[in-house]
Amino acid sequence: MRLLLVRHGITEHNLNGQYTGQTDAPLSELGKRQIRAVGTYLAREKVDVIFSSDLQRARDTAREIAQHHHLPVLEDPDLREISMGTWEGLTPEQIRARDLEGWKYVRSDPTLHAPLGGESFAQLHERAARALKRCREQYAGQTVLWATHGGFIGATVCHALQLDPSYRHCFRHENTSITEIRFGEGLPSIERLNDTAHLRAMVEEAIVAS
Repeated sequence: MRLLLVRHGITEHNLNGQYTGQTDAPLSELGKRQIRAVGTYLAREKVDVIFSSDLQRARDTAREIAQHHHLPVLEDPDLREISMGTWEGLTPEQIRARDLEGWKYVRSDPTLHAPLGGESFAQLHERAARALKRCREQYAGQTVLWATHGGFIGATVCHALQLDPSYRHCFRHENTSITEIRFGEGLPSIERLNDTAHLRAMVEEAIVAS
């Protein structure tokens, strides 16, 4: 199976440095331009199945891509971003000001510790493993695209490479970036990581137009 992982377009929460988690934040105007760019960029790719997180920022990203392939978007709640509980909508500075002890506790081991009402990265890792297992069983030999979230992509990469979830921060995933993993016999291979060529093209076009 060939898996394309696409992070959603940028939101105002992303631009403001706020933790979004499972808050259903919409795309910003820049995010809408980004998803058009990634949709056009991926139009030349072979895609057999498209899944999306059920949060609108990922769903809108998936729909923009899907229209180029005449495919439906299948929603999967397991592809959601990690829940940040009571921290959602807040910046790190705001969290430290309101809940310094909670911040220290979670940061001491974020793999196992979670904000109040939220998930740990170990729990996110379990969701990624579950979703990946389903897709590998059902779509062997096909190209599957997931429109999802940065934290979830990091968890998926760590699971695929058999890395501890704590290594998730070693991999950066920009908004609408593309990461490609191929699964076959033996260990999977990372074919692309944080591919943002379409965003560079978008900036260059804007410069020329100005």
